[in-house]
Amino acid sequence: MRKMNRRPFAGAVLVACAILALAAGGCGGGAKVTHIGENMADFEKTVTQADKPVLVDFFKEGCVACAFLESTIDQLAEEYEGRAVIASFKTYTFLFGTPCKDINRRCNIGLVPTVILFVDGKEKKRWIAEYNGDIYRKFLDEVVPPAPAAQPKAEEPAAKEAEAAPAPAKA
Repeated sequence: MRKMNRRPFAGAVLVACAILALAAGGCGGGAKVTHIGENMADFEKTVTQADKPVLVDFFKEGCVACAFLESTIDQLAEEYEGRAVIASFKTYTFLFGTPCKDINRRCNIGLVPTVILFVDGKEKKRWIAEYNGDIYRKFLDEVVPPAPAAQPKAEEPAAKEAEAAPAPAKA
């Protein structure tokens, strides 16, 4: 019996997973991710005039690599909510070209996914095709104030009474 080469199937599985990821929501971030509009005024308002550091994911609709980065961007948006702006900008649309050439030109976007960290409206760090969220966290933690410590939950009165009551004596 002839041995079957499984490598062609690995590529097909990868493509199928990417298609499912795109169908489930595509690239461009979740609910806490700020979506930058298609004009320079939106970009200026969101990035240049921001009073917090801004991490922008420049992505292309239909890009498999961008789809893999999407969950990392969503996670960062939740972790840094209120302390930094995690944003996305669709640099190219699948069928219709570039929505805002001025933003692409200004940020020198060539390859996607590109992620840029802006501090005080200026580029501090750039990554191209980096999927490790810890690398983004390292640089965000340098420029973002730490998260406030979690407040301990108030104990319920029944729990306090149970602690105050003497333990029953054993016979």
